[in-house]
This record gives sequence, structure tokens and C-alpha cells, in this order.
Amino acid sequence: MKKVLILNFPAEGHVNPTLGITKAFADRGYDVHYIATEKYKERLEAVGATVHLHQDLLRTTPIQVASPNGILDFLKIHIKTSLDILHVVKELSKSIQFDFVYYDKFGAGELVRDYLNIPGISSSASFLFDEEHLKILPLHPDSEVPLQLDQECEDLLAEMKETYGVSPKNLVQFMNNKGELNVVYTSRYFQPESDRFGDECLFIGPSFPKRAAKTDFPVEQLKNEKVIYISMGTVLDKTEEFFNLCIDAFSNFAGIVVIAAGEKADLTKLKQAPENFIIAPYVPQLEVLEHSDVFITHGGMNSVNEGIHFNVPLVVMPHDKDQPMVAQRLSELQAGYTISKDEVNAQLLKQGIEEVLQNDQYLEGIKRINQSFQECMDMDEVMERIDQLIHQKTK
Repeated sequence: MKKVLILNFPAEGHVNPTLGITKAFADRGYDVHYIATEKYKERLEAVGATVHLHQDLLRTTPIQVASPNGILDFLKIHIKTSLDILHVVKELSKSIQFDFVYYDKFGAGELVRDYLNIPGISSSASFLFDEEHLKILPLHPDSEVPLQLDQECEDLLAEMKETYGVSPKNLVQFMNNKGELNVVYTSRYFQPESDRFGDECLFIGPSFPKRAAKTDFPVEQLKNEKVIYISMGTVLDKTEEFFNLCIDAFSNFAGIVVIAAGEKADLTKLKQAPENFIIAPYVPQLEVLEHSDVFITHGGMNSVNEGIHFNVPLVVMPHDKDQPMVAQRLSELQAGYTISKDEVNAQLLKQGIEEVLQNDQYLEGIKRINQSFQECMDMDEVMERIDQLIHQKTK
């Protein structure tokens, strides 16, 4: 029985895309071990993984990624989380001989691969970035404005090298782990400039296994109604002002408005909303999207893929990381309407909703991307490619 170790970055948009392939490993008879945080334990166990926990720094640390200090704080979360994961791996490796490690683009992947000295396969929850795009990032050594590390970062990296004998090739590795195979949860059609990426990149499209989650959300209220669904993901801070704009914009909407406020939002700072609004920290997104007519999103790849899966036209307000690139690609394929976060107001929100609801090109654009997902490499072929790699490496 093959033993696979799976690592990830502890965010919805990174963990959820891996549920399908985790289930595929388990269904194939692999012994699947997944290092994750408590928040994801139940859903990962539901698809067949044995879960080993590390502390969740991402949920407890406020981050303003757009600022230099925010980037440094984000990097520290990566380094500290990598140290936590390496500690878990060290303990596991005393009793388990893993055949390969499967890891997210973000985080500790290559570090763990090097520590265990086994084959590594990367997993991309978003678009692939070529070297030119990566050079824009402050973490890249060739960036025009490279990030200056503080003493805490230097000490943490020194601790990693001394304790585990591994260190990143450069800091951008924490956002762009590579593997001998690279699994991508989108299609070549949706991937920008896909001809730049060879056949070591397996475009398998997104998958949506049923999630193990208990919720008292009133999904039944959405049936036979026009529904606007609004979510800014789970990582952004200080979203209350935007949600108040949404209340202003859609107070007269003839249907239901659902706002997934997220755990970090202070609901006491929101205006009194009309009765046709449902506002909650957690919303079962797949179930809500199944009944939605339009989705206002930050443009995180996981949310966008889920909207596409249910053929829901998108209004995108990108913030950082890959989101501007996702919004641009949706615009190129006439599948999404973009609003600048720096210019957003109630009138622009109303205008965006009216545009995607009244212009059929957006729904047609979404359907074309969805069709490309259906035509991606199937999971049996993905498993065969992975088996071939492991067989070659263990000869």
C-alpha cells in the first residue's frame, strides 16, 4: 500500500480544491495522511484522510497583505507554519515511510520533500505563474523592490536550517512550490498563456465532493427566488465597509441577498439590513451557488471555480495575490465583470449586477469555461501518471 503525505496552506481556497484528489488517493487504496488545521479535519476525514494537526496561525493573525509590513507578516506565517509542519513530519517519519509528498504551491512543500528525500508533486489551487510573473513579487530575489527581512525572519529561517537541515532556495518558494508533476485544478482553456506549460502540468479541472459540514443555513428560502450571493473569501480583513455598501446597493433588490461575512467580520459594524438579506459568518457556498443568479466575489480561484461549476455569472472585485489575474482572464473570456476595489460604490455595484444579469454574454462565457472543465484529464489518468512517477523514482 502506497503511503502519501499531503500538505496544504490552511485556507478554504487551498484546502477545498484538494478534496477530490484526496478522495481519489483513498479510493485507490493509498494510506493518506494529511497535515492540516482543526478547521478542516472533519471534511478531510470524510474523504478518507488521516489528519494530523498543526496550529492555525492564519486565522489568528490580522494581515494587510497590500502593505510592506503585511507582506512580511504573511511571510512569517509561512515560515512559522512550515516549522510547525516540519515538526509534525519529523514525528510521523519515525513510524511511517512515505512514498511521496503531495503539496500546495503555498507553504512548506519543497522543504518537506527535501527533508524526507522523496518525490514531490505540487498542487496549484490557482493559475500557474511563469518566471516573469513571479519576478513582480517582493519575495522574488530579482524583484524591483525586494522584501527586507527583519531579525525575526532571519532567526526563524536559521532555526529551520539548524533543526531540520532544509531551507528555501529563495523566499518566493513559499508561494510557488514546484514538483516533478504539477497538478492544476483548472483547464488549459482557462489558464492564461497555457502553451508556456508542458505536459508535466496536469490540468485536471476543479472537483466538488460533498463536504461534511453541519449548517443551519436556510437554503430552502432561496428556491424559486432571484439570488445575489456575496463573499469576499476567508482571509481578507476589514470587509464591513464593503458589506455596508452592498446593503445600500441592494436594499430594493427584488429577491434575496446572501452575504457570507466570514469569521473576521464584526457583524455589529454592519447596517440594519432589509428582511430580504441573509448575513452569516459561514455560508454553505456550494449549496447557495446552486440557487444563485449572480455572484459578487473577491476573485479567489476556489470561489470562481465554484461559481463557474454552477454557471453563475460573476462580478469580481479583486484585491491581491492571484485575484487581479483571475479577474482579467474572466474579462478576456467574457465571463466576468470587474469592479476596482479602490473605486467601488453602491452605484457601481448595482451597475455590475444589472450588466451580468441582462447581458447573456457573461452566462455564455461561464458555460464555455465550465465545458472546458468537463474536458480535462480524468482522475484515473492523473493517478496513472502519479503511479508512473513513483515507480520510476523507486526503481
